[in-house]
Amino acid sequence: MTVSSSPPVAVLREHTNWIHCLVFSPDGKTLVSGGWDHMVRLWDVAAGKSRAALEGHSTEVYCLAFSPDGRTLASGSANSDNVVRLWDAQSGAQQAILRGHQNVVHCIGFSPDGQHIASGSYDRTVKVYELATRREVATLSGHPRQVYAVKFLPNGRELVAVAADTSVTRWNLDSSEQTRSVKGPMRWAHAVALTTDGKTLAAGYGYRDVAAGKSIGEARLFDWQTENLRVTLRGHRNWIYSVAFSADGKRLATGGWDGTVKVWDVQPGSESGSARVTFSGHKDIVMAVAFSPDGRLLASAGYDQTIRMWNVDD
Repeated sequence: MTVSSSPPVAVLREHTNWIHCLVFSPDGKTLVSGGWDHMVRLWDVAAGKSRAALEGHSTEVYCLAFSPDGRTLASGSANSDNVVRLWDAQSGAQQAILRGHQNVVHCIGFSPDGQHIASGSYDRTVKVYELATRREVATLSGHPRQVYAVKFLPNGRELVAVAADTSVTRWNLDSSEQTRSVKGPMRWAHAVALTTDGKTLAAGYGYRDVAAGKSIGEARLFDWQTENLRVTLRGHRNWIYSVAFSADGKRLATGGWDGTVKVWDVQPGSESGSARVTFSGHKDIVMAVAFSPDGRLLASAGYDQTIRMWNVDD
C-alpha cells in the first residue's frame, strides 16, 4: 500500500452541511453532489468550479443518479420529504417529483434504455417509475431491511435490490416477482455498491475489537449469485461509510470514519485485493466516493463539507 503524497486535483467548497452523495455525469464533465443542506450542486470537473445549485428539496439529499444519456438527473431525499426529484441536467430546471415512499429515499437507478427509474427506501420497498409518463408501474416489497442499493441488470427487465443487512433480492419486472433472494455475508453494512453488471456486491462496515481496544473497518466483496465471499479488505482504522466500484469493476474505493479514502485493486475473478493508494486530507468522516466514467478521477466528500477530486493514476 502506498500513501498519496500528491494533493487533490481540486477542493470544492460550497455546501454548508454534510455531503452525503456524489455522482459523475456519463461524459465525465460534470460532478454532482447532494447534502444535508438540502442542496444539489453541479460542478464543472475540468474547471473545478461550481456550475449550478438546484433548490427544491426540503430535507437532506441522500442519493443521486444520471440517466444513461446524461440528460436527466435524479435526486432522492430524506424522511418528511421522501421524494425523487427529476432535473434537466443542462438547464437545472426541475422536471418532476416522484412520490410514493414513506421514508428516506436512499438509492436510485436508471434502466439501461433510460425509460424507467427505480428508487429504494428505508420503507423497505423499491418503486419503479416510467420516465416518460412519471407513472409508478411497480412497488417491490418484502425486503428484510432498508434498501441501500438498486441496479437494473443489463437486460433491463430485471432489477437487483440490496438491503442494509446485505441480503440481495432479484426481481422480474414483467411479473413484479422475486426470482432470487440471497442472505448476505454479514448483519449490517454502512454502505453497499454493485458492479455495473450487478454480479458483485461490495459492502463496507465496521466493528469494535474489544480485546485490542479499537475499531476496525472492513470491506467485503461478495458474489451474491454463487453466495461466495470473494475477499475481505482491511486497512481503515475505523468504520467504512462509503464504497464505489469503477465502471470496469477493477477498482473499489472506500471512505471511512478515519477520514481517509482508499483505492483497492479488485480484478474480476480475483480472490484477493490490495490497497493501491490511500488519499488523506478530509478532516472527518468520508460519506461518499465516486469514480469518473473513465476511472481516472475519484471524488470524495463527507462531514467536513468539502469535495476532493483525486487523480487515481498519478
